[in-house]
Amino acid sequence: MKQVRLRPLMAVAFLNETAYSMMWPLATIYLNTILHKSLTVAGMALFCFSVANVIGSVVLGKLYDKFNQYKLTITGMALCVLICALGIWFDGWPAYPIILTAFGFTSGWLTTAVNVYGTLIPGKSTTKVFNEVYLVLNVGLVVGTMAISEIFHRSIAPIFLLATGIYGLSLVVLLLYFPRQRVDYLNHAVTRVDVERKTNIGSTSRLFALSFLSLVVMWMMYSQWESNFSVYLIDIGFPLRVYSILWAVNGVVIIIVQGLLSRFPNMIKSLFNRVNIGLFFLAISYFVTVVSHNVVYIYLGMILLTIGEAIYVPSVPVIIDNWSPAAVKGRNQGLVGGFSSVGRALGPVFGGMVIDHSSFRVLFIIAGIAMVVITIMNYWNNLQFKEVK
Repeated sequence: MKQVRLRPLMAVAFLNETAYSMMWPLATIYLNTILHKSLTVAGMALFCFSVANVIGSVVLGKLYDKFNQYKLTITGMALCVLICALGIWFDGWPAYPIILTAFGFTSGWLTTAVNVYGTLIPGKSTTKVFNEVYLVLNVGLVVGTMAISEIFHRSIAPIFLLATGIYGLSLVVLLLYFPRQRVDYLNHAVTRVDVERKTNIGSTSRLFALSFLSLVVMWMMYSQWESNFSVYLIDIGFPLRVYSILWAVNGVVIIIVQGLLSRFPNMIKSLFNRVNIGLFFLAISYFVTVVSHNVVYIYLGMILLTIGEAIYVPSVPVIIDNWSPAAVKGRNQGLVGGFSSVGRALGPVFGGMVIDHSSFRVLFIIAGIAMVVITIMNYWNNLQFKEVK
């Protein structure tokens, strides 16, 4: 019987993220400068995209608990190929935002698929699997965003064409290397009785609730770097090239940090310590960035942000997997993607409101304070849990 293997999963994750990373950064620019829609309309289109992404993640997470994972993933990938192919021809208004929303649903679907398959690989710890997957996701992010500058001019059709080809290649990998039968979840879960013996709280409800809340807050604040920060840099006199270099630095630092964690897994052995340390680095990055307009502080802020991201983000799905019973593992992995998308959806709206009423510096101070609060909440809550071996 064919088993789920790490390398084909990493290939699918890389290809999916490369194609995905060519789509979302262009949405605001394309709607505003090419289709001549207001930033408010562009923001609403991105909000619809993110909501559809949440629905895809959560709904499919539940379906993965009940049905054949292979058939569900093949269906989602085929739909994604079809949607991208339609975008080649239907790239005007209002077809483009409709296509973008449909793409949001299928990309959320496929994100959940990668997370679910990450829990099904035998003979490897989920920590190692998600670290490796997260590494290739960020390589895909760098490749995808770099591809945009080379092939996007005024038409988005070439982007859709390339994305169609990449998702088609990912579909081929699925057909060739993934098991076609339903695969049972690995028995890493902690039972309620085990939890009650190890903690004083009687259930994992608070752990899950805080983990999901942390994802929302973290991505709300992180999305400021992806959206409003480029405007801030231009306003204080930096060329857009500096912003592009920041994301190249982001990709390099993630590769270095993930490489160190993979090479020396005992460097931060406890998953809960990884969450605490990652959130701490994320929190201080916002304060460092607004200390001065000097580019050194801006790059230092991005480096600290990226270190925190690289430590924190891959740890959350592992904790959720370890503490979930087998019957709801897929649903809970869907919730990880869903709550992350909620944060990404709310972030640009929240950031825009704060900037309109005050300044970008105030926004980053609020973001830093929010991250400090979340860090403290996680630290005290995590003291009550022991890591699942």
